[in-house]
Amino acid sequence: MDPVRSSLGGGIAATAALLVFLLVADLLLAGTNLFVFATFTSLCAVGGAPYCELGSPTATFLTFIWFGLLYAVAWPLLFAGFTWGLPGETGLTHGAVYGLILWAGYVVAVLYGISIEGQTLGDNLPMVVVTLLAYLVYGVVLGAGYDYLAEHRTFLSERQPT
Repeated sequence: MDPVRSSLGGGIAATAALLVFLLVADLLLAGTNLFVFATFTSLCAVGGAPYCELGSPTATFLTFIWFGLLYAVAWPLLFAGFTWGLPGETGLTHGAVYGLILWAGYVVAVLYGISIEGQTLGDNLPMVVVTLLAYLVYGVVLGAGYDYLAEHRTFLSERQPT
C-alpha cells in the first residue's frame, strides 16, 4: 500500500486507540476534575464563546470533526512525510518518537497557558502525565499501523516490499 493510504489507515487505528484511552482516562480521573477528551479537542480558542460551552450541539459536533480531521488525517499525513527521518528502526519506535514530538508541542501550549492564567505546573501535572501516555499510545499505534499497511519501514529501508 502506498504511504498516504498506509498513514491514513494507521491514523484511523491510532485515533480509535487514542479515543478509547482518553475515555478510560476520563472515567478513571473523574474525581480529579480533569476533562481529558475536552483538552485534546478544545475549539474555544479557535471559535470563540459559542464553542466554549461543552454541552452545546454546535461545539460537540465541531469537536468531533476537529478531533477526527486532526488525529485521523493531518497528524498521520505529517508522520508519513517524515517517518524516515525519525530515530529508530521500527514503526513502534518511530511512532513513539512522533508521539513525544506531538506531546512536546502540547506541553509548550500548556506552559504558555500557565504563564497567562497564573496557574502552576503542579495544578496541571496530572493532565501533562495523562497526555504523555495518550500521545505515546497514539504514536505507537500510528507507527505500527503504518508499518503493517505499508509492508515496509521507509522508502530508505534496505528491506523492499514483497
